[in-house]
Amino acid sequence: MRRTIPLALVAVIALAGCASAGGPVDSSAPPAPGSSTPTTSESAEAPSAEPSDSATADPQPSELSGEPYRIEDEAILGTVSLDDIPQGEPLVIWSGVGNSLVHVFGAGSSSTDCQPTGESADVDGGMLEIDFEWEDGAAEAICTADMRVFGWAFPVTGADASVTQATVDEWTDDADEITVEIQPAEGTS
Repeated sequence: MRRTIPLALVAVIALAGCASAGGPVDSSAPPAPGSSTPTTSESAEAPSAEPSDSATADPQPSELSGEPYRIEDEAILGTVSLDDIPQGEPLVIWSGVGNSLVHVFGAGSSSTDCQPTGESADVDGGMLEIDFEWEDGAAEAICTADMRVFGWAFPVTGADASVTQATVDEWTDDADEITVEIQPAEGTS
């Protein structure tokens, strides 16, 4: 009978030696599940996509172009409760530095078909004019009964501290125009 055990043991040791040969051993901890570790060339070429720790969200593409956009950031929507919104009227709040952005909040169904769509905001005669539009078929839309806060952000040019009122057109599908006081940005009075 031949001695095969020592030969097999020698083969295993030789293979193990080959597997670890050829470079330094990486003793760092493995990456967390679901994450990837970039290679040296990837990290040098690609900028970091890590989110910042700042309290403000990155600007929406429409914010940069001056177009109104639906507020989808729960951190912003969470600053307003259903109790803060007057029944049947929008809550209008200055948000940007130097009255450059206004947020318009409402209460209603979470179905976007049952909410007005922001169109424009302009300063005219010392008053902010905010226009909304209802999508075709909104009157026939099936609306959920879950009351929630929704909002739109409107970039504004030409507003100063003297602009304290807003007319809101087509806020509801059965009302033409509502005039409301613009609330100051949080932390200012």
